Parts: sequence; structure tokens; C-alpha cells
Amino acid sequence: MSPKLVSNIGGAFIYSENPLMLAEWYRKYLGIEFEAAPDLSAYYSSFYYLEESGGRKAYTAWSIIRSNNRPQHVRDKLFMINYRVFNADQTVAHLRDLGLMVKGVETYPEGKFAWCCDPEGNDIELWEDTTQIPNTTLK
Repeated sequence: MSPKLVSNIGGAFIYSENPLMLAEWYRKYLGIEFEAAPDLSAYYSSFYYLEESGGRKAYTAWSIIRSNNRPQHVRDKLFMINYRVFNADQTVAHLRDLGLMVKGVETYPEGKFAWCCDPEGNDIELWEDTTQIPNTTLK
């Protein structure tokens, strides 16, 4: 039996030729409010929750990103799912032990990331959030 490695959905990333138009559509039809990246290449919405283990404030990111900003390994894809993991290094080691090809671990200000595909070629991003969001009342 595999250890529990995924703690939650970290985010969903939709790639779009016109992210502003798509963000406006989601706002109008589903009421999702977005924040724009400074260069308007992406629109982000965060859904906050308290983690089961420890009660730490965390979030699921929902993003619309300009198509030409897709990571090289997802050039022909319209979306990618990001899974929060408890420990990126441990998760990658486990997946590699099982024979899966995994790219990463890479560290950024938002945390540690790695990438792989499921058996049908769907892109997966693994994310260990290493930022510190204070435990505060959720909005």
C-alpha cells in the first residue's frame, strides 16, 4: 500500500489565448473573482481552507494563464492539475521507486514543485507549499 502523499488539490490551471475574457466569463457566470498578475498574463482566485492536520490556513489556487506562458512540458495541453503534497522530496522518491519519470524537485518562492504524467498523458504538478500563511479566520 502506498503512503498518503497528497494532502489536497493545490490548484487548477487553465491555459487560454485570452485570459481576461475567460476570467470575465467565470466572474459573470460563476461569480469567481480574480486578481490579475501585474503583466495581465494570468488571473488568480484562491479558495481558503484549514488543513486537517494542524489547522494551518491553506488555499487552492484556480488560475487562468495566457497560453504562451505554459510550461514547455504542457505545450499541447489546455489544463494541468496541481496536487498539494506533504513532502515533495519524499513524494518524488516514492514515484521514482515505482518507475515513474518525474521532473523536479524545483524550489520557488511559492514552494517546491515537481511534474509527471498519469498513464493517459495528463499532466500533474506536485506542490509542497513552503510558505507560511498565518492561521487566521477564513473569508
